[in-house]
Amino acid sequence: MHFDEKDLLAPDGEVTPPRESRGFAVNEMVACETCLRANPPTRVLCLYCATPLAVSAENVDLRRPALRRIEEWEGGYNVVLLPREGAVKPASELTDAAEWLRLDAARLGEMCDAGCPLPLARVATSEEAALIKEKFEGIGLRIVIISDDELAIEADPPKRIRKLEFDQEGLTGWISAGSEAHCIEWYDVTLLVRGRIFKKEFEVEERRVIKPGARKEIAEARALSDDEAVLDLYAAHAASGWRISAENFDYSGLGARKALLARDNFITLVETLRTRAQAAAFDDEYIKVRHLLAAAWPLAEHVESRGLRREHPGKFNTEAVTHVSNEPQFTRYGRLLNQCWRLRRGESGE
Repeated sequence: MHFDEKDLLAPDGEVTPPRESRGFAVNEMVACETCLRANPPTRVLCLYCATPLAVSAENVDLRRPALRRIEEWEGGYNVVLLPREGAVKPASELTDAAEWLRLDAARLGEMCDAGCPLPLARVATSEEAALIKEKFEGIGLRIVIISDDELAIEADPPKRIRKLEFDQEGLTGWISAGSEAHCIEWYDVTLLVRGRIFKKEFEVEERRVIKPGARKEIAEARALSDDEAVLDLYAAHAASGWRISAENFDYSGLGARKALLARDNFITLVETLRTRAQAAAFDDEYIKVRHLLAAAWPLAEHVESRGLRREHPGKFNTEAVTHVSNEPQFTRYGRLLNQCWRLRRGESGE
């Protein structure tokens, strides 16, 4: 079972159909210098041993990145489109580049107009990322490559802060009651990213059929969903950041401004942080641009088997649950903004 963005969040637009494959003559094939096997001239890496293939005048315009889905646990390279500077690019150039990367042309145009860094693709190797970068810089777009190691989604997850206290100098956060206090000065807060995390579970119970060739019957199916407002806070000297979840937070630090509803308290908390961390950038665009992230960063999905369940004597059903969430996608989005802020800071010499 596979779920797209529209199954969890909102319609994700049209999908560009795959290009038709074509055959190549023997003299067009590229020999790998390591294993000596022949490869199609469209490949960047050897199909058999993953060695980078030689580039020649004959195949330089034929090479294409292998745009397979990279799993969350795999290390990859994110090719990021930066906000444009200067005139709008001709539609024909954007259309050709979109077709080359198997993107919808209208979607690429929307990404160019978004005004924030967005991932064009997530690929398995630095060679493929460099190829995409070269292609899109060739039509005047600003591109940067950020590796998964730099985003550190798995290696350094967000600290889930449950409580905050403020003073004139900065803020102090706790992961849980009695845990170690984490402190950040106000001038060190560089970025606040607000969004929503959606989670959905699809439970399917199938009736086992002993008869050969018979298909399993669905005995019962259930769908559970949940969503929650979140705020990620990034500081100048920490890459992972803090995460505040609206429904799982102690708002006592708001004092007299604390209301009855978590929704109202979350809004007050965000306003307070924005007011006090005056040098920090604030991004509230995730909900608007999430459909533009799906091609490079699809929703996280995994299937959990719950084994056999006895329906009645002598009859058993199999149970499985499919978990779908945009949490890794939102985390990547915030980390991407933070990395781009760090790059700008480095370029300006701050």
